[in-house]
Amino acid sequence: MSTSFLSFQTLWSLMGPELVLAIAAFIIMLYELIVTGDAKKAVAPWLSVIASIGALIFAMSRIGTTVTTGVSVAVVDDFGSIFAILLLISTILVLLFAIAMKKRQSLPYEYSYLVLFATVGAMVLATATDLITLYVGLELLSITTYVLVALYRKSPRSSEGGLKYLIMGSIASATILYGMSFLFGISGSTDLSTITVVMQTSFTNFPGLAYLSLALIVVGIGVKISAVPFHLWTADVYEGAPTPVTAYLAVVSKAAVFALLIRLTYMAFGAEVHMWYGVIGWIAVITMIVGNFGALAQKNVKRLLAYSSIGNAGYMLIPFAVSGLVKTTSSFTQGLSSLLFYLFAYAFMTIGAFAIYAVVASHEQSDEVDAFAGLYKRNPWLAGTMALFLLALAGMPLTGGFVGKLMIFIAAFNAGQYWLGVVLFATSVVAFYYYFSILRAMFMTEPKSDSKSMHTPAVMHIVIVLCAVGILWLGIFPTTLSGVLGNLHWFA
Repeated sequence: MSTSFLSFQTLWSLMGPELVLAIAAFIIMLYELIVTGDAKKAVAPWLSVIASIGALIFAMSRIGTTVTTGVSVAVVDDFGSIFAILLLISTILVLLFAIAMKKRQSLPYEYSYLVLFATVGAMVLATATDLITLYVGLELLSITTYVLVALYRKSPRSSEGGLKYLIMGSIASATILYGMSFLFGISGSTDLSTITVVMQTSFTNFPGLAYLSLALIVVGIGVKISAVPFHLWTADVYEGAPTPVTAYLAVVSKAAVFALLIRLTYMAFGAEVHMWYGVIGWIAVITMIVGNFGALAQKNVKRLLAYSSIGNAGYMLIPFAVSGLVKTTSSFTQGLSSLLFYLFAYAFMTIGAFAIYAVVASHEQSDEVDAFAGLYKRNPWLAGTMALFLLALAGMPLTGGFVGKLMIFIAAFNAGQYWLGVVLFATSVVAFYYYFSILRAMFMTEPKSDSKSMHTPAVMHIVIVLCAVGILWLGIFPTTLSGVLGNLHWFA
């Protein structure tokens, strides 16, 4: 009997980008601990940006490459590579966002390496092929984000949000682990490829345990992505967290857990999970309705964007649901492509919106919609780009948000799930209404008499420009991304 050992060379070939970030995070952590003085510590976030760019280049070089070894830890395939690119681009934008807001919000420099550790965990969720590795990645992402949410040590709201997130996140992680334990019990292995074989050949022997396992995993993941009815923590946590961390939770954490959902269900359960896609469809519908209608009552912009994030989780569940209802390769590819396209657009829209919100809220010392009153007179650039991001989130044509929703809509119709497409369209109309409350404040309300011209940090301009260009590029030239997604060989 031969035994496969995990060498550094093997690990590098499988998890090179993750190793780049992990090594950089440890070095930055030591640097931040050793050096004194704010000027020297301010270098740490920039080192994190450089490390993330290096990992991004590494990940982009892997598109079209497949690497497998005899060691069941992870795999290099297009699914993991495209998710890694999404996660790293989002991480870079969030780090730049945090750098720009440092002077205004006094964010402790620990965020510079904590974000890298969290992103390592997020990337592991997209590449791991073993239950233990998947759970380690999930916990690395979860524990670091618990700390990030509570990073404002003297803020009661930050501490409250961190505690709520810790409690809900821990329960969700334990639920997912419990579901994984049944998979191990059925197959006698933690290797996803082995579990797949067992589920295909022996599913009829353990149908109850298999469905119980799937139910527990779906519930735990539902909490992580803020799907209804597991969403009640979201608004409080988003409101209490530092705004760059809120953007990270809304984009990177959510995208990583979607990668976990897809990797687990397609690899572990395979064809046996098809009857559960109807349940996922109903969860998507309820999530879209509750998220969008819940946002109507919000006057706090951060909470409004939190409910918007819940509604968007519903949109993202549609491709996952429909891709398994029609058992053809083209339907599967179309579903995954529409999900990834929308995730890219969602990243630019959401980070851009939170960035402008952070500038306005810190200047006005208010989280309310009224803080945006007359913004077009005080800073036309911020008002115009905020309008772009909000309209893109609502699904305005010529933006990435519109194309992403259209791709999801087409995927639902091609699978015969017309009801999902109709609900997507109807809730998008509702979204226009609550986003319009901010637009009305910016363009149709006079600024307060004591309001001064609003200046934006230079680095924040970079973040806003990158997000705006991303949204417009995906809206005007969507084939640059959709063409790549359509030609991917998703799994090894």
